[in-house]
Formats: sequence, structure tokens, C-alpha cells
Amino acid sequence: MEALEQMYNYSWNGEMKSYLDQVDLSGYQHVWIGRFGGSIAHGAYKNENACLILTGADWELAVVMGAQHTVESAAFIADSLILRQRKITETLDEDVSSAIKKIDSFLMSMFNSVRFRSTAAKVNGNASCLIAVRKAGYLYWLSIGENSLYHLVPSPNHYNSVQLNQQNSSGKIGADNTFDQVVPVFNMGSVPLSSGTNHILLSTIGLQCFPVSPYKSASRLQRAFSKSESMPHFMQTTLTNAQSAGAAESITLVGWEIHI
Repeated sequence: MEALEQMYNYSWNGEMKSYLDQVDLSGYQHVWIGRFGGSIAHGAYKNENACLILTGADWELAVVMGAQHTVESAAFIADSLILRQRKITETLDEDVSSAIKKIDSFLMSMFNSVRFRSTAAKVNGNASCLIAVRKAGYLYWLSIGENSLYHLVPSPNHYNSVQLNQQNSSGKIGADNTFDQVVPVFNMGSVPLSSGTNHILLSTIGLQCFPVSPYKSASRLQRAFSKSESMPHFMQTTLTNAQSAGAAESITLVGWEIHI
């Protein structure tokens, strides 16, 4: 496992390093990033995924993106958020009662702005984008496209609200931008976290797509997680299973454990 440099934010996309035929699990502070670029023997030749992590005293903001055609649309989203890092930090450092409302308003304002949409129209391709924010004892998400957000618990008999977001293949950000449509396609929400240890996992759709994937449903993923020792152990196991199965599609995971 590679320890990432202790920096304030971390951003990666598949053009920087593809991880083809390679499983990587890296830790950034208390957040883990898992990557598998796909099996070359089964058709993988590039990695169009990306992720972004920002952290504060009592919050994390994590983003996973899965692009099509090129990684350009995912990199554009990450760059747009990094440019606004100071505002994001100021917002999430506020009291939780205002921070969640304000981060939702901030993201909607960014994605709907004329400047963002006009620039997005010029990129090559489109990306699914899942943004999750943990602030104090609450978890907020904005989901555009096909990525997944899971709230995992270490009990094999507890399957309620395991996958929090809804996936929708018709919503994307990029040249074909959902926010340019009459009715944009996305979903958002917020939930209180449980007392004790909470396990949060973001995943690109590749985790559900490889041959005989044991993670096609949230309940099956929960059962697999219940057998793991920790979040990083589970992430390592899932990616190793994908590699052994010859997954052709890239998989990117971001996960962490937080005690409330």
C-alpha cells in the first residue's frame, strides 16, 4: 500500500496513471483510494476514471468520476472544484446546520452556471460524477450518472439504506450535459450517520460490471463487506477479485471509516 503525500487535497485521473493490469490501494489521511485500470488481455487499453478528495477538521468531500471517450470531462469537473477549493472549505467549516444547505446550493450554482456549461460543451466526452460530503454526523450526496454511494455496516443482517443514491445512465456532465436539458437528471440527498463507526464507499460502475461480479447488488456487496476486517481490506479484496475475473472496465473506489 502506497501512502499518499500529506497534502490538503488529492486529485487523480487515468491519464496521469492508468493502473492497467494493476491493483493499487493508497491512503490519504484516513481516506483510501482503490484503483484497477482493467485487464489488457480482456480489452482494457485506457483508464477514463478520476477522483478528488478534500478534507477538513470534521468533514470530507470525495468525488468519483467515470468518463467516456476521453478522461477530459472528468478532469474538467475535478479542476472546476479545485479552483473553488477555498469557497468549499469556507462552506464546510461552518456549522453543520448551514454547511450542508450551502454546499448543495454551491454545487447547483456551479453546475448550472453559464460559464461552467459553456466550457463543458467544449470538452471531448461526458462523465458520470458522484460527490459525497460527510460533515459532522451527516452525509450528503449529489449523484449525476452511474456511480454508486454505499453506507456499509458490519452486520450481515442489516441491508437497509445500503446504497444511498440512484444510478441513471442518461445524466452526464460534458459535451452532452444534463444541465443543458430542460429537466436535468440527477439525484441528491442527505442522511444522519449512525452512532459508532460508519463506513462510506464511493464506486464507479465498473465494480458492478465485470464477469460474475459478486457486487452487482447492494445487498451482495454488504454481505461481502461483512466478511472483511476493515474498509481498506474490503477495497483491496474487491479490486483483486475484479483483476482475477478479468474485468475490462476500470474501477475506482474511494472509502473511509468515521466514528460518530
